[in-house]
Amino acid sequence: MSDIYKVRIAREALNDLWRSFEWGVENWGLERAKKWFDQMDELIHVRLTEMPYSNPLAPETFEFDSEIRQLLAGRYRVLYTIEGGEVLVIRVRGPYSNLKG
Repeated sequence: MSDIYKVRIAREALNDLWRSFEWGVENWGLERAKKWFDQMDELIHVRLTEMPYSNPLAPETFEFDSEIRQLLAGRYRVLYTIEGGEVLVIRVRGPYSNLKG
């Protein structure tokens, strides 16, 4: 039996998701943007609840004091840390963004 991790999403990561959702509404329409958002939410929770260590270290991990991992989701990188039994999603970065931005 595998461990189950609690997943929390930081405010900055939620803001990243909402900005991408808003971009999606403008460029794809509401229904497709909702579908994208739901798929991202499900992917984050399913993959990080059960297997957070299966994803590689993010390149940014060497710029910070803590280990940062990344879950690749299409054109997006979900950046997160693991501490004890908890996963904290810190950012959701698209192809033109960076961790500090």
